[in-house]
Amino acid sequence: MRKEVLFTAFILGMILLVSGVDQCAQQGGSFGGGGQTQAAKYGVDFTTQQGLDKLSEGKTVYLGNSFLVDILMENFDSEPKSGQICIRDDIDDAYGGIPSRCKAFNIPAASYIQGNLDSPATLDIVFPDSGYYSYSNLPIDTSATLYISASYGQSSTASAIIKAPQPESEAITFTQTPSPLTVSAEKTITSTDSGAKLNLKININKQGDYNITTRDFKREAIGMSTNFGSYNLECPAVAQGFIDFKNTKFISCSALLPKEQLSHPLIVYLDYGVQLNDKISFNIKKEVA
Repeated sequence: MRKEVLFTAFILGMILLVSGVDQCAQQGGSFGGGGQTQAAKYGVDFTTQQGLDKLSEGKTVYLGNSFLVDILMENFDSEPKSGQICIRDDIDDAYGGIPSRCKAFNIPAASYIQGNLDSPATLDIVFPDSGYYSYSNLPIDTSATLYISASYGQSSTASAIIKAPQPESEAITFTQTPSPLTVSAEKTITSTDSGAKLNLKININKQGDYNITTRDFKREAIGMSTNFGSYNLECPAVAQGFIDFKNTKFISCSALLPKEQLSHPLIVYLDYGVQLNDKISFNIKKEVA
């Protein structure tokens, strides 16, 4: 009887453990809610801090209560980042609350050890500059939304070794530090009278839920250039150093190479603007009677 009881308790404990892990998996990693915005480990990310006087997901704010918006920014890139972060709520300014405000930020580079991420750099940004926010004179209880937007410039470098004329075809893997855009390629080699022709199909792909634009945030395009040493890599789709870009882009490039076997580095440079958006939901209520 004692063994049966212990076995039953063990089974119940395992069910509760698996259920708890499943709930945690469902709760984490979602876009929105003031948590990490799927940009984690790909560049800059942010989250709203929790606290007694800090606005966070699902919080109830009573009329007349004072509160702050405290945002923790993280940089996973090996280069420092500069940009601005903006916030606003969707409540009419006549009732107080959070007007549209922006702050510039400069966040150091992440710490890397032998090419591996050791820890992201962090920066705490608090709104407003002084004092607190509060709501007043709202005639009814209501739900509300805080919108957060961070924008910054990004430069990415991806490198790979190109072998020719053998193998005649292969997938090319690029080495690069974490960034919003990744680079990969498919290589094929064709014979010519004097040597070989390299054909590359370069794929530029967006990793997270970002808006990718030019560095001045004016159009959906990115800066691109390559370095293939003494060999001329021609990429017709790159016009004046830019390519149109939304979520992914395939670029066809080619170069004439000698017939002798070689291994040569190829470097791809990308330059663009990144905008990352998130929102949190909260409630505004009158004082409890």
